[in-house]
Amino acid sequence: MAAKQDYAIGIDLGTSNSCVGVVKNGQVVIIANEQGDRLTPSFVAFTDEKRLIGESAKYQRSMNPVNTVYEVKRLIGRKFSDEAVQNKVPHWPYRVVNDNGNPKICVQYRRTEKIFTPEEISAMVLAKMKEIAETYLGCEVRKAVITVPAYFNDSQRQATIDAGTIAGLQVMKIIPEPTAAAIAYGEDTRVSKETNILIFDFGGGTFDVSILIMKKGNYEVKSVEGNSQLGGGDLDSRVARFIIEEFEKKTGLDVSKDPKALAKITKAAERVKINLSSQVRDRIQIECLSQGQDLDLGLTRNRLELLCADIFDETLQCVDTAIANAGMTTDEIHEVVLVGGSARIPKLQKMLKYKFPTKKIKMTINPAEAVAYGAAVQAAMLNNDRSVEDIQLSDVTPLSLGVTLFMDRMSTIIQRNTKMPVTITKTNYTTVIDSQKSMKVLVYQGENSVASKNNLLGEFTAEGIELVAAGVPTVDITFSLDKNGILNATAVDTKTGGEGHVSDHLSE
Repeated sequence: MAAKQDYAIGIDLGTSNSCVGVVKNGQVVIIANEQGDRLTPSFVAFTDEKRLIGESAKYQRSMNPVNTVYEVKRLIGRKFSDEAVQNKVPHWPYRVVNDNGNPKICVQYRRTEKIFTPEEISAMVLAKMKEIAETYLGCEVRKAVITVPAYFNDSQRQATIDAGTIAGLQVMKIIPEPTAAAIAYGEDTRVSKETNILIFDFGGGTFDVSILIMKKGNYEVKSVEGNSQLGGGDLDSRVARFIIEEFEKKTGLDVSKDPKALAKITKAAERVKINLSSQVRDRIQIECLSQGQDLDLGLTRNRLELLCADIFDETLQCVDTAIANAGMTTDEIHEVVLVGGSARIPKLQKMLKYKFPTKKIKMTINPAEAVAYGAAVQAAMLNNDRSVEDIQLSDVTPLSLGVTLFMDRMSTIIQRNTKMPVTITKTNYTTVIDSQKSMKVLVYQGENSVASKNNLLGEFTAEGIELVAAGVPTVDITFSLDKNGILNATAVDTKTGGEGHVSDHLSE
């Protein structure tokens, strides 16, 4: 009997929806789930009897909001105290609790209170994508490439790898979503000459801009910019706020603290946002929204654009920053490629066309499936599938990495937009008190000159420092970023050899 083929899959683990692809018989297949859909909602719901994942879980949002978990990608790899987490927690109907500084999700499951980490919830979605692939392929799948936003930091990338491991997957590589989309675009268009491409990736919960130079299977990322807390879900929130305010004006009822009403409003907001991409006006109708009162409200595309104007403006500011950081001008961008479901919004396309009047704004690949497509190609290549042409990827770190100095100053060791993998050593760090026998090293990621205003990745201690006057010892600190953007850090006293290091789980 012939041995079953060893497949590797590509997974787009999205904030709103997830998607899985595989290369089979030399062709990329975006795999449909049991409902026949190629997008699976990134929702997990818990009931008295069972756990639901995908469309059935999303359906629970209106009936069982406090036990329906979504947008967990906005929590993964973050601290509970993070501003981004604190801004979102009040708007989710499910409970997010503080467990030793880490956010965890608290739900009722089979009549018992259960607490899950964001990694565990993400693992449930990943396991669902694995199951979808296995059903299609008829065999077990163990290996995967998983995509992350280009602007994800070290902690978020490592947490995503951990989620894959929990789901029973060997994570072959983590690749940025815009890079995966560029691979899909390259496969679709077969670019023969050197081309400067801007990937505009506006998903459900994250936004990235990447500038790449593409030529015959070579993808060199020059710069990335974005916001890992900005996406189509934020447009939904603006529409939801509008609905809440209008309903209160008409009825005097404030539903902003009613979980079931909010779930209905969020669902309606998402629907009307999508509809207004293909029509100029729509109606929002919800029966018995609160205390027997119905909602019947009109919304135009123009009003939606006004409600979300600052969000659209921020995306264009990121475009400008990415181009500048790549050392290019707008005229040097040859093609603009739209990725992500939110990229279908007419206003965004109009703004990009105004910025790039002589360029084509392209959506030749399905924006919602492009990332999974590229991830599947990368997975097949790493799995030595000979039907896939070799691809050379050169990625960059999205944020600077460094350590804190005396008076909370940031000392950058690896600059943002540095090619990965990379190893850099910075010399001449020293002590601040006499006979200091150890040195505590705090590792930060970010662009602020004040270290504590950046993201603290972790800390470690270098022991065996020379016992002499302050300022005399010389300590070298080395940072190494691997292909996934995961950091290893080492500090060594150049005279005594005393050292300390940390790797992989910096945030633990």
